[in-house]
Amino acid sequence: MSASTYAAHAILNLFLRGVAVTPPTRVYVSFHTADPGNAGANEVTTGAWPSYVRLDAAQGAAIATGFSAAAAKASANLKELLWAANDGAAPVTVTHFGIWDAATGGNLLFHDALTASKTFQPSDEGVLHASALNVTVD
Repeated sequence: MSASTYAAHAILNLFLRGVAVTPPTRVYVSFHTADPGNAGANEVTTGAWPSYVRLDAAQGAAIATGFSAAAAKASANLKELLWAANDGAAPVTVTHFGIWDAATGGNLLFHDALTASKTFQPSDEGVLHASALNVTVD
């Protein structure tokens, strides 16, 4: 799991310089067709999957219900995330995920490769089961 430059700077500034960080009010999970890098590139587009959106990890509940309390330098998603069916004309292959502080735009916080890439054919729903995302800090 990689922390984005934004998240790394926030952590370093908070702990080493005492610079306050405004925590997000929500965190959102995205699908990517290749490594997003620090800029969040290669996110699935609505041109390819028209109903695609980033999903709120807490599904509208309190932000703390989206991921587990940190233990052993890790936190996992607590809820199953279900994307609407791929309503595009062609398959979409997803290789990575991202965690953001906004439903659109915003700052990428963390990103990593999926355990295995997944091709969503037209009419396939996207699913990430609880505990499928394990965010670690080394």
